[in-house]
Amino acid sequence: MTVGHDKKGDCGRGRKGVNDMKGSGSARRELFEELVTATKILLNEGILDTFGHISVRDPEDSGSFFMAQKLAPSLITADDILRFDLDGETTDNRPAYLERYIHSEIYKARSDVHCVPHSHSPAVLPYCFTDRPLRPVTHMGAFLGEAVPVYEIRDRQGDDTDLFGGGPDVCRDIAESLGEHAVVLMARHGVVNVGKSIREVVFRAFYTEQNAAAQTAGLQIGTIKYLSAGEIRTAGKLVGAQIDRGWNHWSQRLRQAGLL
Repeated sequence: MTVGHDKKGDCGRGRKGVNDMKGSGSARRELFEELVTATKILLNEGILDTFGHISVRDPEDSGSFFMAQKLAPSLITADDILRFDLDGETTDNRPAYLERYIHSEIYKARSDVHCVPHSHSPAVLPYCFTDRPLRPVTHMGAFLGEAVPVYEIRDRQGDDTDLFGGGPDVCRDIAESLGEHAVVLMARHGVVNVGKSIREVVFRAFYTEQNAAAQTAGLQIGTIKYLSAGEIRTAGKLVGAQIDRGWNHWSQRLRQAGLL
């Protein structure tokens, strides 16, 4: 059956869905394991909390993506991954995240995006409910661009919503606010990063958090000299080539903690 609502709890684990993705082989299993590792990294580094999630576009079918069934992130394994179409629907009978439409609408709008994490990254949250824009303050945050856009749900949905990305219409607006940026903030809610790979979005999620913390600290000290347009362009290319170094470091931290 199609999972259209977020009614069930963290149940149904181990129940086989009808879209069992036969014939995918070791490459798909490796992709799922990398998605699980990404979840663990973001948890271990304090980016992801109980309600965050991450998805990846199917490399064999751009019209679908993979994301775990609705579970606490620390419990997710490769066997929990479901396949969704770009309407955010699945034929699997296990419970799905209500916010899956954030992912589906971004994949629908951005053919260049292959991975999407949504989090409530602690240092970034203040920029979701104040009028101070999140801007790059060091070379590691150059991918943020001149300023990170904010999706303001009140502009189209009024001031009596639950602030959730729980439907296609709202999430279509989130994708529109994202535009061609690497990050969009959801007012009074959280953060959405996008990228071309699982490793790239993990890198970006980590340094979005770090940049936010640095910017907040800098504002308490004095006047910030934000990155110039030229620095954003040049530093972004340099730093963007270092994503494997970050992945290797954070993966090793998982091993040292006995989590991998």
